Amino acid sequence: MTGRWAFNWVQIMGHHYSSLMTLFTFISLGILAGLFNNFSILDTQSSIYIGTSLLIMSLWAMKIMDSIKAGGLLFLLSAYALLMLAGIMSWLEISFDEHSVLGWVVIIAMMMSNLVHVLSTLLREMARGSFQHDALAEALKQNATPILLSNITTCFGFVVAAFYDASFYAMAWIVVLGAIISYLTLLSWLPIILLKFFLEFRVGHYDDRHGLVDLVSRIQQYPRAVKLGVSISIIVSLISLGYLAQFMTQLYSVGVMLLASFFLLLIIWQDLKITFITLVSSFLSVVIVLAAYFSFQGVLSISAFVLIVPLGMVLDDAIHYFSRYLKSKRGFFNDDASCHRFALSTVGRPIWLTTQLLMIGLLILSFHPNTLIQQASFITIFTVFLASYIILVLLPVIRLRRS
Repeated sequence: MTGRWAFNWVQIMGHHYSSLMTLFTFISLGILAGLFNNFSILDTQSSIYIGTSLLIMSLWAMKIMDSIKAGGLLFLLSAYALLMLAGIMSWLEISFDEHSVLGWVVIIAMMMSNLVHVLSTLLREMARGSFQHDALAEALKQNATPILLSNITTCFGFVVAAFYDASFYAMAWIVVLGAIISYLTLLSWLPIILLKFFLEFRVGHYDDRHGLVDLVSRIQQYPRAVKLGVSISIIVSLISLGYLAQFMTQLYSVGVMLLASFFLLLIIWQDLKITFITLVSSFLSVVIVLAAYFSFQGVLSISAFVLIVPLGMVLDDAIHYFSRYLKSKRGFFNDDASCHRFALSTVGRPIWLTTQLLMIGLLILSFHPNTLIQQASFITIFTVFLASYIILVLLPVIRLRRS
């Protein structure tokens, strides 16, 4: 999405505010009515854990985003999207099974990531002096395509996996419906709220302006440590991959998801190198964590569920990063170093903020009595942290060291 579509969309919403607010409200109430027909779809215990997770993430977002109102907005829109998902599932009579509940973990991570990227960009633009309405339009313009691409990739991977393995069917439905609702919420309720609800006045927040470029510059001052870290990372990745392969069951489901995501990104980006790096960096972060986790468990086999769920999450941040990388490569710079600096300065901080929030939220969900949710949440906590290290530190340091 290019051009002035976002600015035009914000203006259209502003000119037709009352009618659009009424329309969105009636649609939401109609969807929510599905819960009254099938209220049993809401598991009280899971709802408490999910609500607590969202609340803690929102409170932490208030601190790290330096905005109480932005944190409150994260909680409000996330809770709204989850209720809409539950309502649609009630109307469609989609039943839960033991595995499909993991889809809610994926949706929570997806929604929080999407909202943080948009709100972080909005706050950065406000820190640079833009009025909130202009900053909102710029935030939608910069993030709409990467968010859409990451959502489609995640959904496409689950759908293809469900095609080859029926046990993923219900989970795929949840992920697809949740992704659609999350994206529509970004384009509807978020702008219509921010047209009237003004965030705190901001003046020149340094982190919003410069992102994580300074972090990489400081790391580069220690070239021997960088070289050692890169070597260790490669060795650990190879050992982990070999160790994990002997325990994996349903490995074809994982392979199908990776291939589906690879070809989708390749078609859209038309860049084989960046597509390959995106998939490999995401996959290796999951493999390393799984190898470390299960090396202490004494298991005979590992289900594909514990690999696909965190993989669907960490792939989103890689897509955001390399979308900005490709934008700069095709519009501003020719060398890799400058492209990495551009990506770090624009999307590095939102990725790191998302990582912090997901780690905190998933820590709450790791106490859920459902064993699969416990396992997936615990593994994903370390996976998103490792993925952020690979994307925001390891890859940029390697490229910038050569410049």
